Amino acid sequence: MKKIKFLAMLLMVSLLLVACGQKTDTTTDKTEDTKTAESTDTTDTTDTEKTDDKDADCCDDATLNGVTEENPLKVDKDAKSVTIYTKYNGKFETEATRHLAIFKDGKLSDMSIFSSYVSPEDFYNALEEVGAEAGNNMNADNAATTTSEGSQLDLTLAWAGQEGTVGIDDVVKDSNGKALDVRFSGNLDNAKEFNTGCITCLDSCFVGITSNGEYPLGAIEETKEVSFSVDADKAPEDGTPVAITYTVK
Repeated sequence: MKKIKFLAMLLMVSLLLVACGQKTDTTTDKTEDTKTAESTDTTDTTDTEKTDDKDADCCDDATLNGVTEENPLKVDKDAKSVTIYTKYNGKFETEATRHLAIFKDGKLSDMSIFSSYVSPEDFYNALEEVGAEAGNNMNADNAATTTSEGSQLDLTLAWAGQEGTVGIDDVVKDSNGKALDVRFSGNLDNAKEFNTGCITCLDSCFVGITSNGEYPLGAIEETKEVSFSVDADKAPEDGTPVAITYTVK
């Protein structure tokens, strides 16, 4: 009888050990599954964040042609181009001006369609660096009867969200239907003396580093033979950073 009781107890202990062993294995499996799931979730989130950051950096650099507010000037000798960082002034969609771009720290900084983050002197030196030749043919005495000379420049605009570049004549319109004839007018000494900050004027100028050789000084404000307007449908939003690239033709 005692032998039977002993065997019964031994059987019960064996069953308990088997049951405990199965419970331990299940807990381990669940723990490993949880860790695996957490590891997978963390990896996916990290990859997404890295991809988003990379795309943002890529697109910003691409659309602004390599210029930023902190590094507003790019010189490309191979392409014979100079790119400057500016911000668009939307008020000139309804107001008239004879200034396309002016340095933000110049005396006339609030009078241009684009506010440049590059100074006239740095811009002048950059144009010389890519092989542009300054005209330096104008002065206060002959300005009303003379047009700017110097290397002819092609202007394109780029901003975030815009597909490709936009030609300046698509955004800034001549009332006579003519294209801008932007020249490297030179005028570095006058630019320093007057400190207007003029980067690009819409008629010929003896102060602006570049200017429109299509008209003499005064054609816009004095004789009024031409006026310039901004096509709001093709322009960016007010305050948008815009890269302007000047390429020697």
